[in-house]
Amino acid sequence: MDPADPHNLHDTADHPILETVQIATEGQDCRECVERVRDPLMRVNGITDVKVDENVQAVFVTFDARKIQNAEVHEAILRTGYKPGAVAES
Repeated sequence: MDPADPHNLHDTADHPILETVQIATEGQDCRECVERVRDPLMRVNGITDVKVDENVQAVFVTFDARKIQNAEVHEAILRTGYKPGAVAES
């Protein structure tokens, strides 16, 4: 175990460390259009859930930070052909 790893907690060593990021889907109000990213993302090792909320124009990606990092999640989203919006509306 790497002591420099911020997720290196002795009592959770075998448990996932789940993080969720919100990705804006500005201009994407069609649920089918936004959900096209779900299947490819769910096949990425470490991503555990993808939820789409067209009401707030956002995709919420939950991932295990021990298996994949935020930047890799972003890259996986770009590989789906989806271009995230600048800011999610609240």
